[in-house]
Amino acid sequence: MPEIMGLQFCFDEHGREIEILDVTPVARNEYRIEETPLFHPGLSLGDIIRVKEKQGILHYIETVHKSRYRKYAWLLSQEAAESREIKDFIRRVAGQQGRWERIFSGVLIVHLPAAANLDAEGEMAAILQRFGL
Repeated sequence: MPEIMGLQFCFDEHGREIEILDVTPVARNEYRIEETPLFHPGLSLGDIIRVKEKQGILHYIETVHKSRYRKYAWLLSQEAAESREIKDFIRRVAGQQGRWERIFSGVLIVHLPAAANLDAEGEMAAILQRFGL
């Protein structure tokens, strides 16, 4: 089984938006993204992309297969991000075979399988309300 590796990806034609992403190789010039890219909002954890290499940088060409995860994202205060409620919520996400990421400390991104039995939006609405967000 191929291992996850960090590689440089470019998402614009001018080479200005370069991001290092954790990916898993799945075929020649194709990778499964193992985290949410910042420079390409249309891509998500689990997507399989095709790339072309130029001068040691992989340039995004197209998405071969979209992830089967449903993606949710919320902006949290520091207090909310560090709360017991969020810790319990991400434990429930993991219990549904989901994955989560926190970017810049306050952006929580949750990826749930389509068959997950968790009302992520409802639970987070209650948490956000508790913290006045």
